[in-house]
Amino acid sequence: MLLKKYSILIIILSLSICINAQNQTKSSLESERNINLKKINEAEKILEETEQSKNVTIGKLNVINKQIKNRQNLIQNLRYDITKQNKEIGFIQDLIVSLTSDLEILNKEYSDMIFYSFKSRSSLDKLGYIFSSENYNQMFRRLNYIFQYSDLRKKQIVEIDKLKSTLSGQKENIVKVREVKNSLLKEEMTENNKLQQLKNKQKNVISRLNKKQKNIRKEIKNRRESLARLDELIREIIRKEKEKSILVDDINLLELTEGFESRVGKLDWPVSSGFISNKFGEHPHPIIRNVKIKNDGIDIQTKKSSKVYAIYSGKVSTVAFIPGMNNVIIINHGEYYTLYAKLKNLTVVKGDIISTGEIIADLVTNSDGITELQFQVWKNNIKLNPENWIMKK
Repeated sequence: MLLKKYSILIIILSLSICINAQNQTKSSLESERNINLKKINEAEKILEETEQSKNVTIGKLNVINKQIKNRQNLIQNLRYDITKQNKEIGFIQDLIVSLTSDLEILNKEYSDMIFYSFKSRSSLDKLGYIFSSENYNQMFRRLNYIFQYSDLRKKQIVEIDKLKSTLSGQKENIVKVREVKNSLLKEEMTENNKLQQLKNKQKNVISRLNKKQKNIRKEIKNRRESLARLDELIREIIRKEKEKSILVDDINLLELTEGFESRVGKLDWPVSSGFISNKFGEHPHPIIRNVKIKNDGIDIQTKKSSKVYAIYSGKVSTVAFIPGMNNVIIINHGEYYTLYAKLKNLTVVKGDIISTGEIIADLVTNSDGITELQFQVWKNNIKLNPENWIMKK
């Protein structure tokens, strides 16, 4: 009887631990799913804006590619959640079998007790059992046994009720888990259909872009020239400031340097929403084979009329205009510099002291409906990967 009681306690404790672990996993999966849905909604708005233009562009392909990746991540999350639900269903089914078996054993034990009590129901029998003792010690032991037996019956009833309640709860739980699983399966099917539509759209855009290779090569050439001008501009600014050994009275450059370095990987994005459409460094062109494109920073594709924010406090080193990159702002953060290009409606001028998160301009939307920021981070004359400095999304 004692072993059976411990067995039931172990089952209930195991159930509690398992449910707690499952709830933590569910919470984590739901959080990840919400993040993916947010990314999908952001990219959906950007895609809608690019589709207002009849022109097919690399920017349009970039946002479709991003949407495909977001959908794939969401589907992977759903499939993982479905697997967890299946495991939970299996665990609950095993638990129900075990609980049912234990309940049958407890009921039988209780039935045996009732049957024994019925046979010895006479108070005279119990008194005879007590007073037939050979000595006082035996009498007290027999009296204690009768009390313990009565108490055991009461405890048995409590254990049976607990087990019945646990069993009933698990039967309700398995129904709920199956409902969740079916809901996830429907959601996965919906997302797979949307993913297929995006892949069809991607195929169509790539096909149309392949017919525009001459124009694309021209765009690549123009972009290289614009980036070269940007490179020349920021190097010239850094050279002049270092030659003059400028020591600005109104800001502490050493503190700026140390502060900027302490925020590596923690800096806010220069725009409130969007995605990285073109990474740092050299990589293959998405359409033209055997052609590599180089990026001195990152491109962040976002929504129309997006504001641009300074990622850290500093002093505006220069404001300039570069063909193909529109207005450009370079901000000094001590030994570090940040560059923001493709701007309009500038709110700062050369020499301004600015704070972290301050709006410095709006972003330009080109004739193809693409709104994209060119963003660079430098340490003196060294180009750095901006993704290492801003927070992960």
